[in-house]
Amino acid sequence: MARDICVLLGKRIRELRKARGWRQLDLAEQSGINENYVSDLELGNKEICLLTLKAVARAFDMKIVDLLKGIE
Repeated sequence: MARDICVLLGKRIRELRKARGWRQLDLAEQSGINENYVSDLELGNKEICLLTLKAVARAFDMKIVDLLKGIE
């Protein structure tokens, strides 16, 4: 179940990133996280901590709740 949530969140992050025309490197720079970690998040290979979730949401100029919309 946890893996499924990670995969859904990863897809959401990828969709938002691509909608902005960003590369993974761009998201990494905007959020202050490692580019390899961005890749792992998008593939659902890593569980995200709250601080990183907040950094990713800020990079997309949105609240955490909006980043998590549609993920159940």
